[in-house]
Amino acid sequence: MKRLKLITFSNNLCTTGKLYHDKDMVCYTMELPWLKNAKNISCIPAGEYMVKMTNSNKYGPCYKIRNVTGRTDILIHKGNTTLDTEGCILPASTIGVLDTMKGTYIAGLSSKNAYVKLMNLLGGESFTLTIERH
Repeated sequence: MKRLKLITFSNNLCTTGKLYHDKDMVCYTMELPWLKNAKNISCIPAGEYMVKMTNSNKYGPCYKIRNVTGRTDILIHKGNTTLDTEGCILPASTIGVLDTMKGTYIAGLSSKNAYVKLMNLLGGESFTLTIERH
């Protein structure tokens, strides 16, 4: 079974991270800021989680993070900013700034490319995710 490690940094706007398989960086990540694991408005706590493939009605094939204390339906799916998530992890090719009609945001850019890279690496297999919050 594969093991991935996500090392993150959180500020009051968002949480960005780097996702690694072995010593190789797979992609960057974008999440909500750390707000004490509050449902739908916070990133999830540091820890070790089992992650399994699922088929979401909203996002299609994606990965679901299991056994997050006090939370359900935490997914890894495509998206760019904190507007695109309610606590899920968004893969990205790079971190930058995105200007939208709703404002300017720190963003995970080229999410689709990073998502495809991650899906190709995992091949639908379950994996263990270790999250370190800094």
